[in-house]
Order: sequence, then C-alpha cells, then structure tokens
Amino acid sequence: MPKTSSKRSRGNGDGSLAQNHRSGVWIAFYFDADGRRRKRSTKTTNRRDAAELLARWVKEVRDVRAGLVDPDALRRRDELRRPLREHVREYFDDFNTTPRTSNARDVKKHSLRSLFDGVSNVVGRKPLLSDLTPDAVRRAMKRAHDSGLSPRSCNTIRKEAVALANWLTREGKADLAGFGKRIGRFDESLDRRRERRTLSDAELARLFAVAADRGRLLWYALAYYAGLRRGELSRVTWGDVDLGSGVLRVRNRKAARLDPIPIHPELAAVLEAARPLLAPAAGAKPVFEKPVSKQARLDDFEAAGIPTVDEDGRYADLHALRATLCTTLLRRGTPPTVVKDIMRHSSIATTLKHYAKLGLVDAAAALAGVPAVNMSTSLAATGTCDSSGSSSGSSSPAKPHESARIAATGREIIRPTQVSRSREDARRSATRRDVALHSRFPRRLSSIGEDPFA
Repeated sequence: MPKTSSKRSRGNGDGSLAQNHRSGVWIAFYFDADGRRRKRSTKTTNRRDAAELLARWVKEVRDVRAGLVDPDALRRRDELRRPLREHVREYFDDFNTTPRTSNARDVKKHSLRSLFDGVSNVVGRKPLLSDLTPDAVRRAMKRAHDSGLSPRSCNTIRKEAVALANWLTREGKADLAGFGKRIGRFDESLDRRRERRTLSDAELARLFAVAADRGRLLWYALAYYAGLRRGELSRVTWGDVDLGSGVLRVRNRKAARLDPIPIHPELAAVLEAARPLLAPAAGAKPVFEKPVSKQARLDDFEAAGIPTVDEDGRYADLHALRATLCTTLLRRGTPPTVVKDIMRHSSIATTLKHYAKLGLVDAAAALAGVPAVNMSTSLAATGTCDSSGSSSGSSSPAKPHESARIAATGREIIRPTQVSRSREDARRSATRRDVALHSRFPRRLSSIGEDPFA
C-alpha cells in the first residue's frame, strides 16, 4: 500500500502521497518506467481515491517494464485526457520557435482561438484532446457558417485543425493520421465576399496618368509590373533594386523567403527617374517613405474613372493590379508555370483559381486560333479522292453513259465487279482468322507436352 501523509515521505516501491495544505488535493509521487521520479496530481481530495489512482499508475509502470504494455500507447491515452487548451498552447509555442512576423503570429493565434471556441461550443464544455474529432470540427465549421462566417473563414478552422492534428501525431501525443481526409471543405467559389476584376488597358492608362500628376506613379507601377502586394510595397528598399542586372528582390514575408523577379523595362525607367542620387549608399532606405493610404488610392481610382464595384459586383482595388498582371501574362500565351513564378505563388492552383480572370472572350479567341480541317487534302493523302473530287479507290473511272446517269440521279453506280471484290476480300479475311484460331493454340498446347484441360 502506498504511504499517505500530509508530508512527502520516502516511497516503498509503491509510491507515496502528499496532501496540498491549501487545496487539499492529494499529490502522487512515483518512479516511471524510465526511472525518473514523477510528481502527479490526483485531482481529488479523497485519500482512498488518490491511493487507488496511484496504485493503478504504479501497476502500469510495472507492466511497461515487463514488456506487457506499449509505453507510447499509455502516453497517448494520458494525452487524450489533457485539456485541449494546453495542447493548443504548446502547439503555438512550437510555432513561434521559427522566426515569424507579428502579423503571422496574430493570424495564427486568431485561427487557433476560432478552432478552440468552435469545438467548445460543440461539446458544451471545456474540451479535452479526445474531443478533437473530425465530426466535432465539421460541426464547428457548420455552426460558424450558419452564424454568417464566409466559406473561406470556415475552411481556416479546418486548416488549423489539420495542422494541429499533424503536430500532435508528429510529437507522439496522439494518433491522428489522415485527420484532414475525413473533413470536407466548403466551396469558396459559391460565396465569394470580395471577387476582384481586372483593369482594362484604358483604365490602366488613365490610372497611371493620374498617378504621375500626383507623384504616385512608382507605387502603381510596382504593383502592376512587378505584382507586389501592399505590404511588399511598404517593405521594398533601394537596396532591393538592382537596375544593372534588371532584378528586383522582394521580401516575401507571407512565404518567409526572398524572391528575385525581373524588372520590366517600363518599370526600370520609372525606378531610374525616382531613384535618389545616393541610392547605393542608402541601400536600406525604403523606396516609399510613407505608403499610399487607402483613401488616396480611392481618390486616384475615382479620378481615373475606375469604379470600385462594377455592374457584376466585382471589386477594383490595389490588389486588382496583381490579378491584371496574371491575366495579361496568360492571355499572351505565357506558360502557367512561368506565371506562377512571376506571381511568386507556392502552388499553381492558387495562380489559376484566384488570379486568372479569363472569360468567354478569351475562350472564343483561343478557339478562333484552331486551324480548320482541310478535308480535300486528307482524302487525297489517303487515296480516296482523285483530282476531280470523285471516289478513286480500286474502282475504275466511270464510263460516259454512267457519268450522265450519275449526274441525273445523284447516285453512284455500284458495279457487279465491285460487289464481287468486296465479297472476295471478306472471304479472305475470314479464312485468315480461322487459320489463326485453329493453328495457334494447338501448337502452344503441344509444346507443353500435355493438355491442361484433360
């Protein structure tokens, strides 16, 4: 029997108990299978219940040492009984071990909070790790969608649940392999809250003219010719611009990498005109001392005659310049893989699904480029038509009186010789088939030495 006292005492191999003088909860002390001393709360103030719990833990240790129980299975069982909040906190701490931006940390924290609150609402209490099931995540996504959350935001809950499940499996805390395969996604295309459109050539020309008068041409030129996002525009420095080699290095914090992209000739001219005289000495100097505000961008678009929302409900904003670049490249026949690299996407699916704004006009132009089939050339190559366009197979030319009859009736005359030749060809084909069927298999059976069907 384990020793029980208000003070911790030396164990006798069965562990010992000590009571917390403030809360009255009994604390168990014992050695685990690795020989390390464990301090574990029994979460009960009843001494008998605490003693039974300690005895069970000690028995599990002995079974593990004897090889009767898998220690990993015991660990996963214990982890399933822990609160989900503790696992989420540990996962977030592990996420922060890699250098992240404050924005990435805030987004991750908000997504994890949405996941935790969703599972909590489903189970109706503070959830344990065992409550993190595909069914609970699906129900949490449905509740969020019914409350007015967009399909994309609901899919974010699924994304964080799958990421958490993969981390728990990798750390050996749970066996949640294939967790994401059992959770479907909402179709984001059915409920797009903000669908962008591309700008026409005339709209781009007017916007650039307005921006040049207001001293903001470089801002929109980088957004269009380089496809920079607003955050990337704010971070670009003169040290990232190499006009000599024609390369612009973009600090992509979204993907945590530095992407080199070629500089368009028109963009190079704008950069050359805006570059300060001491740019090489001030490499860390931002290209834009102060980013263009949203209100200033709205004023520029209004002055250029670009509506924020068109008649189809599609938006035109700064990010629409990036979509315009992607669509223009695809319309000019640029391979999609090259467009993906220029847009700096990790997946080509993102490029084609969210940024390629191709419509029926583009499909009609593509089909118009398909060459027409020249049937006369094809028939002449196969020998089925002569120069006059009539059938010229094995049959002989039509006689004068037959030509007149063909012209009068519009029907081709089938001669008896043609019928007999067709019947003769069919008879020869059947003879060759019969010979093949009756001569091939007996030869193979005789080579074996005995009939296998006997």
